[in-house]
Amino acid sequence: MSKALNDALVLVAKLGRTVGVQGFVRLHNLSDFPEQFERGASFFDKNSRVLKIKARNAQSVLFEGFESLECAKTLVNLELFQSVEKSRASCKLNEGEFFYFDIIGLEVFENEILLGVVKDILPAGNDLLLIKSDESLVKKGFASEFYLPYVDFYIKSVELQSKQIHAQNALMLLESL
Repeated sequence: MSKALNDALVLVAKLGRTVGVQGFVRLHNLSDFPEQFERGASFFDKNSRVLKIKARNAQSVLFEGFESLECAKTLVNLELFQSVEKSRASCKLNEGEFFYFDIIGLEVFENEILLGVVKDILPAGNDLLLIKSDESLVKKGFASEFYLPYVDFYIKSVELQSKQIHAQNALMLLESL
């Protein structure tokens, strides 16, 4: 899963220090899909420059046009992005799994009560959804934000078509804050 840069791109990795003298840089995968970083795969930087993987070893990559230590140093700390469309095509989800970029922005309901909107996702043992509480609840004294664990005890269903998450026991969690 990945965080969205904008509607078209998602953050999938960050490049670290150089490795060796051939131009390899450490790849810090920020997604759940290491298979997307294969030879020939293309990614974008924040300026929409295309970077194509020429070679890969265990934890580092070599990009076309950056085959020297000096060139590779210009890539250190660079963030890599992938298009949402290509992510959907190349990263296969199991049943009941979703991309982060599909979950962020969904409204969270318990029964008929709008609790808020998913603002972010904190990857933990079980993901935690950061919910920006609905203004009507905040006016009643509830917290402006809260974390909702992405586990069956709290999440009944995720409906991408209606852009809603149906929760249970979440109001009780919010009331305890």
